[in-house]
Amino acid sequence: MFLNVHEGPCGIGTRMREDGGLSPGMILSNEPGFYEDGSFGIRIESLQLVVKKQTLYNFHDRVFVTFDPISLVPIQRKLIDKALLTGEEVTWLNEYHQTCLERVGVVMKEQNRHELYQWLVENCTPV
Repeated sequence: MFLNVHEGPCGIGTRMREDGGLSPGMILSNEPGFYEDGSFGIRIESLQLVVKKQTLYNFHDRVFVTFDPISLVPIQRKLIDKALLTGEEVTWLNEYHQTCLERVGVVMKEQNRHELYQWLVENCTPV
């Protein structure tokens, strides 16, 4: 028996799982990527905290969940071709960068890390 990056206890996939699903407080990694067979690949990894999601309606007292990013690093803009993004994807990216700036920027300011804060501001500007 061994452990690897895709071990449980929680996960999302196409296989049926008997682990009870996702619960608030769990942490998962989100690893979207693109791989050109035999050539190259790129993957952006981030950790996501499972949090309770308030819904408009109550579905038999079931808890619904969503994700809140906890590893906040700007996505390298040189890797982005905005012409290939939908409006929804641009909105998500800009909101993610705003979250990075708000949460990490505060800490940088508190620690008087002005150069790092300026780097963060430059790398979190809307696309």
